[in-house]
Amino acid sequence: MGTTRSRKTTDGAPATASMSRRILDEAARLFYEDGFPATSVRKITAACGVTAGSLYNHYGSKEEVLYAILKRAHEDSERTLEEGLLRGGDRADRQLAELVRELTLFHTERRIEGLVARTEWRHLPPEQAKEVLDAQQRVRRIFERTLERGLNAGRFHLSDPRSPGPARVDVAAKAILDMCINAGQWFRPDRGLSARELADQYAFLVLQLVGAGPED
Repeated sequence: MGTTRSRKTTDGAPATASMSRRILDEAARLFYEDGFPATSVRKITAACGVTAGSLYNHYGSKEEVLYAILKRAHEDSERTLEEGLLRGGDRADRQLAELVRELTLFHTERRIEGLVARTEWRHLPPEQAKEVLDAQQRVRRIFERTLERGLNAGRFHLSDPRSPGPARVDVAAKAILDMCINAGQWFRPDRGLSARELADQYAFLVLQLVGAGPED
């Protein structure tokens, strides 16, 4: 994805990373609660306790704030998925379990960012919206390639009784992604289940879904 423009404050000092993060965090919360169209720059600056000039020292527009939120979310998500693949070693079942854990943890621990990324990207300019869609496709391909490796190694069995062949890998990947991502819509940490416990349960369920045995 592209790079957010770097700005300086009016006195020439570099824009601080902490203020940039604060703007993104507060804006994400407002976009989640009120939606992008109903969230003005004035609302964002009021939530941050800064002036409009201070915000514009970091981001040139409300759309650029949204883009920066989504860019951060997708980059962090892709990085954790790559780390999960490494932890899984050379076995597709372990890799898939780690992918499921990482994606579930991201969308439960950073649920506001995840939900904003799913719903508000349509308000971006076309070029930036395409970058977001490309990032979503890269994540889907990570899962598809892992499923393909498991099928080729005989560890996964995507049987479809209505067809002489296995169920489609892309359909299975989308089902798994929906399961992990949509956890952010209902999960709350105060309901007797931690994000980690949910991630572990999802990993177990997904291995059953693809016809793999439990992790060993």
